Amino acid sequence: MVLTLLIALCWTPQTQAAVANNAAEFTISPVYPAEQQAGNTGYFSLAVHPASTVPVKVKITNTNQHQAVTYRLKVGNATTNPDGSINYANFKAKKDPTAQYQLTDFIDHAKRGQKITVPANSDRTVTVNLRLPAHAFSGIVAGGVYVERLTNGANQQSGNFQTQNRFAMTLPILVTEHPHAKRIAKMQLAQVKVQKGQIAARLHNVRPVLFGKLTIHARITKVHQTKALVKKTVTNYQVAPNSAFDFVVTDPKQPLNAGHYTLTMSLQSGKRQWHFSRAFTVTASQAAPLTKRTGWLGLPLLLWLIGGGLILIILALVAVILKQRKKLSQQ
Repeated sequence: MVLTLLIALCWTPQTQAAVANNAAEFTISPVYPAEQQAGNTGYFSLAVHPASTVPVKVKITNTNQHQAVTYRLKVGNATTNPDGSINYANFKAKKDPTAQYQLTDFIDHAKRGQKITVPANSDRTVTVNLRLPAHAFSGIVAGGVYVERLTNGANQQSGNFQTQNRFAMTLPILVTEHPHAKRIAKMQLAQVKVQKGQIAARLHNVRPVLFGKLTIHARITKVHQTKALVKKTVTNYQVAPNSAFDFVVTDPKQPLNAGHYTLTMSLQSGKRQWHFSRAFTVTASQAAPLTKRTGWLGLPLLLWLIGGGLILIILALVAVILKQRKKLSQQ
């Protein structure tokens, strides 16, 4: 059996150093163009002009002393993960309907993915050109350059398992035409989803603004009641421009029965606040997964199965003992 480990190091814009990992045996670092506005930050922060071309260069250093290594370089778009982190190189997500542009709109389709082989103990620089549209855009367009090591190192054998290490790293890219403009985020509660036994709030940043330090307070009550059945608070979430994510409110230990409920949410980042309230319904069929998952009286179903099995074994032993005693008494 082969167990593949993929380590993706996605640097947030606070990073001050080149992305590196000793086990990966390679590093990546930005080669800043003239459009770089934030100095040596460890990521690309570009102030650009319409109808211009900006070279985004990434230096890949192979620190393996004996082996040439092949890497794949791809460009992706920034999205927000459910845990409140930003994925700067998402290749699958569809373009958000509120976004004027996404980063891959600025790159020729054929150049979005490249392969390069770097000799042992050497470095090579790969260039991806951003071709800005003639029409101006507002806010920030965010994404990243993703570099994956394709040449595998030595496999590790442990019993029946063979571990094959794979490594990937990402450098964020932030692009704006108005670096000094004041940007105000706007969050919306798009919908409340009941699926797979969970209640999730679909939160949507509808503006081209990247921001962080987001605190979310959520509570669920019965309709027209004030007693909270579920409470959840998180802090330090980051949100990508023009992106949506599912914020899971419920806890598996606090299942909701079929009925009518109200979700109330308060969000705050700096001085900006948003307040939402939305009624939703949990049907009997939607509540079923919760019951199956938690079992009777809120205990996991597996515990009930184990407990039931132990009781049957004990009853069988008691029956055998009583039968043996009856035989002995008849002799």
